[in-house]
Amino acid sequence: MTLGQKVKQARKALGLTQAALGRSTLSASYISMIEHDRVRPSLATLGVLAERLHRPVPALLDAPPPAAEQAGVVLRRGEALLRQHRFPEALEAFTAAARVAATGADLHLVIRSELGLGQSLAGLRQLDLAEAHLQEAQRLAERSGDSELIASAANALGFCAFRARQFARARTIFQSGIDRLQEAGVRDGEALGKLLSNLGRAYVELGLPAQALECLHQAVSVLGRAADPVHRALLLFNLGVAAERQQAFAEADGYLQQAEALLRLHENLRLLGTVKRSTGMLRLDQGRLAEAEQELRESLHLATQCRDDEGAAQTLVELARLQVRHGRVDAARRFAGEAVAIARRIQDEAEEARAVAVDGAALREAGDLDQAAARYAEAVATFDRLGMAADLGAACRDLGFVALALGQHEAAARHFARAFDAMAPGSAPTPP
Repeated sequence: MTLGQKVKQARKALGLTQAALGRSTLSASYISMIEHDRVRPSLATLGVLAERLHRPVPALLDAPPPAAEQAGVVLRRGEALLRQHRFPEALEAFTAAARVAATGADLHLVIRSELGLGQSLAGLRQLDLAEAHLQEAQRLAERSGDSELIASAANALGFCAFRARQFARARTIFQSGIDRLQEAGVRDGEALGKLLSNLGRAYVELGLPAQALECLHQAVSVLGRAADPVHRALLLFNLGVAAERQQAFAEADGYLQQAEALLRLHENLRLLGTVKRSTGMLRLDQGRLAEAEQELRESLHLATQCRDDEGAAQTLVELARLQVRHGRVDAARRFAGEAVAIARRIQDEAEEARAVAVDGAALREAGDLDQAAARYAEAVATFDRLGMAADLGAACRDLGFVALALGQHEAAARHFARAFDAMAPGSAPTPP
């Protein structure tokens, strides 16, 4: 109850009129305004009222809202911050929500708090801690039997695996969430759309763009235009990446431009930097090098502004690739070296391997074939271990050309065969 409601209840319990309660010091109209919460009495007035009502002052003060209401408010704030990729602030909000939720009996609030903590930590690349919270969210969601919460936990856990570059595991987790929703008879909605979108992105990284596009088009039909603007932008971005991998450049460009427009409108700079990087990569594939450099430098600026180390490392790799295309070996190696340093600091093996492969390309351009072969071989080992078929195929192909230049024809044949196997649709990486 509010202070006004408490005053009114206590007054009526004593059988007093408003005029009797106010006596000669407070008017009946003033008491009425207090009881309707139109004015806030001073501490001195509150003391007078408490004495006349035979109540201690604290008993008249506004009670805090119930724990569930408090947790719900903080959770909604945290979820809004997550959509904006403001991970440190989201982590702070979910930590506060978890403390409040733990005092109540609402399991759903506890699950949402654990999900938010895990997603925030994953965004900050504290992946081990993130996984612990998400595993707990998944356990509690299974206990609740709520299919939507189970699917949300699968989506968050799969995305954590994706951030850890465990693409095959991410695919399995996303698919398990989709299966659970379909078993429950869910055929549309945001939860299913997000899972389909993220499954599509996992297929892209596994070198399976056809399967990726199938999932992403399903996500479009499930989400439609009713999707949250940021989720819609992510879906358009994923469609653009998948189309680019299939060399459908005009289609990819259209999707990326739509994603960029949405993110500019909603001022999501972190995701905007990601889209600008993909646009730069697309321009690079099209041979439009000046435009590629402009897009990539803007992406790097945004990543630096948002303190997005992962995004900065990825953009530096693409800038290094661009410098190789220009024949600027020193600049390429400098960008690649910076990317390696960041990737090691944030423990991103996949991006470190991509940077190492680009360093190999720069060494090959400089004519240092032995060092180039060593760098490519290092990248191949990591791509193989992580199941990154597309990157593995490209690195094996380039290593094959280096082996040919070195006169190592049998080795070149083996590398080309591995490249062919890795790039074949639906294939899995094969051992050397």
